Amino acid sequence: MIASVVRVPWHTTHGGYDRLLDHLPEVRRITPPRHPSARWAFTAAHRVLGPRCPLPFYPAEHFATDLRVLASRRSAHVLYGDEQFWFSGHRTGPTVVTYHQPPDQLAQLLPIKAWRHLAPRAEQVIVLDPHQQAFFCDLLPPERVHLVPHGIDTAAFSPADAPSRLGRPLVLTVGWWLRDFHTLDAVHDLLYRRHGQGIELTVVTRQTASRPWHPAARILEGISEQELIALYRRAAFLLLPLTGASANNALLEAFACGTPAVVTDIGGIRHYVGECPAAVLVPPGDAAATADAADKLLAESGTADHTVRRAAARARAEAFAWPRVADDVRAVYRLLGEA
Repeated sequence: MIASVVRVPWHTTHGGYDRLLDHLPEVRRITPPRHPSARWAFTAAHRVLGPRCPLPFYPAEHFATDLRVLASRRSAHVLYGDEQFWFSGHRTGPTVVTYHQPPDQLAQLLPIKAWRHLAPRAEQVIVLDPHQQAFFCDLLPPERVHLVPHGIDTAAFSPADAPSRLGRPLVLTVGWWLRDFHTLDAVHDLLYRRHGQGIELTVVTRQTASRPWHPAARILEGISEQELIALYRRAAFLLLPLTGASANNALLEAFACGTPAVVTDIGGIRHYVGECPAAVLVPPGDAAATADAADKLLAESGTADHTVRRAAARARAEAFAWPRVADDVRAVYRLLGEA
């Protein structure tokens, strides 16, 4: 079994879907070429062939990995089908493909006619939430579509030995993809009006200079994984307004660190939260409801209720620990005659 690997640059060392392969040692990783001459050759080929791929994000390194998977006759797992499964759709070996984006984003990637042509080229498809499952079950037989959740490294992302009781309560937001920054600005404004300097508003994101931020918020970019984990551990809760979601790395990372969340009830979020009291779900785009939920968790700081939420967060994350997820992925591999 082989698997295509492209590291997502904004994921931390122990974050991202490719960490699945750490728990599948029998799978050989297919990566972009490193030798300068090979990289030059693939870059030159990408200029010619890359434009034939209609996927809007298909850089040279993804193209190179796609072609290397295409050339192999072994069973293969394409980890990021949204960005890496195009030319490899013509391969002769059996293929498993994982898709990450929610259905509305998938519909923007390709027209439905193209999806009807591409999706059946994978013998098995792995999806991360029930909404994706419904999308792909309209494109190929349901028995070929498997809901296997995203995982989390519960060893790297873990709670502090003792909760921090120093300083102002930290309201933490992490990430950039499908984040509802308009609602976040409004919530920040409401919280600042209610609490002033009594709370700390922090956002960890990319492209910090690309938009204005609330003046009370501290904006961080390019911090280390250990710095991020320290923020999760110290946070009173994760504030996560979203415009869409399948799985969400930040939510799983926060839960693994024992940090509760105020998160938009959209897409696959409810699948990952379940009935867990660690999360307070709020309607999409509702700044007032989000700020009220934030106030509820702020009021619980230092209480037994907050301790319960933190324990529940960690317990929920353990349900998505990578070893468990890897076992479910092996079950899909067995359908190809692997594992």
